[in-house]
Amino acid sequence: MILSDLTPRELEILQLVISGRTNKAIAAEFYISEKTVEYHLDRIYTKIGVRTRLMAGVWAIRHGMGDELGKSLVR
Repeated sequence: MILSDLTPRELEILQLVISGRTNKAIAAEFYISEKTVEYHLDRIYTKIGVRTRLMAGVWAIRHGMGDELGKSLVR
């Protein structure tokens, strides 16, 4: 599994997860329900082979998403 296997929305949600946002905050940012955020997270977890939010964050950082986070925090 590589980052390009995730949908654009899944990548956006994963980016917000590693930046520390809650499901509620993610839902508000995208104008979707918390249930929809949970659905996206479940799909992400399945695709990348993890079981928790923490493990998904570690996976994302190991696969280069931490670099994007650092750039967005500098702006």
